[in-house]
Amino acid sequence: MDDTKLERLLASDEAPVDSAAGLRRFRESVGTRAIGGYTAPARRRWTQALAAAAAVAALFAGLQLTGVADSFLTIFQPKQVAPISIGAGDLAGLPDLSEFGTLAITTQPASRQAATLALARTETGLPALGAGTLPPGVTGDPRIYTVSRGEGTFRFDETKLQASAGRVSRTPPPMPANIAASTLNVSGGPAIVQTYGGSFDPKAMSSGNVPTLLIAQSKAPVIRSDGASFDELRAYMLSQPGISPQLAAQIRAIGDPGQTLLVPIPMDLASGKSVTVRDVRGVFVGDSTGLGSAVVWVTDGVVNVVAGTLAEKELLAVADSLR
Repeated sequence: MDDTKLERLLASDEAPVDSAAGLRRFRESVGTRAIGGYTAPARRRWTQALAAAAAVAALFAGLQLTGVADSFLTIFQPKQVAPISIGAGDLAGLPDLSEFGTLAITTQPASRQAATLALARTETGLPALGAGTLPPGVTGDPRIYTVSRGEGTFRFDETKLQASAGRVSRTPPPMPANIAASTLNVSGGPAIVQTYGGSFDPKAMSSGNVPTLLIAQSKAPVIRSDGASFDELRAYMLSQPGISPQLAAQIRAIGDPGQTLLVPIPMDLASGKSVTVRDVRGVFVGDSTGLGSAVVWVTDGVVNVVAGTLAEKELLAVADSLR
């Protein structure tokens, strides 16, 4: 999946999250220096695997949906997060999400700067929590941004999948009839993003200009379907030849998959673990290449992210100070 398609899929919910900035910065760095002894071709495959992981996460997690027809049933609405480890070979050869069907964006999300948190709260209806404690070296007032809600649909297409597979001599399992006839209604946002030591600018972040501290809240992801259930979609995606048995086993082991947002952790490049944040379970992601770290958790229907070029203790202190 190319960057444009990935950004369109994740524009509302994932743009504030650590993985977007870290992955973009990692792509900039791998072309000029060695990381962990990987050869250039291996690093390219690893980057492609991470993009594929994001595509799978997009399908499993979806985006928040509102205002759809009554014939669509909610099949996924996370109330918690959990880490999963992604190895360089776990997604080798997996088709990107666009090969499974057609994504149509009906409302493009847009971001703009807000003068105050109070105005951002009024505009989005989100809590707009501010940091009560800042780490040493992080000073001043944050830049505040709002991201409007985007909308779209994803329609599965078995003919398109078979055609794309034929071009690369790959034979995916037949698409079940109920999935082939299904449409997913998706939307994302609204969201509030606060940055210290940088701006919320995807172009700048893609060049490595990552804020020292980023705080974000967004409506929790939701996905709805007019046919296939979440369990049916998950079983079919995990049957793809490009997904390793180890990764499939991790995903199947999730106790409540319809209510759990998966946070992919790239092995050898990052570490991840469950942590307690504001009395709920969250996930901490620490990048081993010096790109940054993040903590993610869900409360009251809102996905919260605190990320930046800071240590775990500092990020958790900021998260616990939000008011």
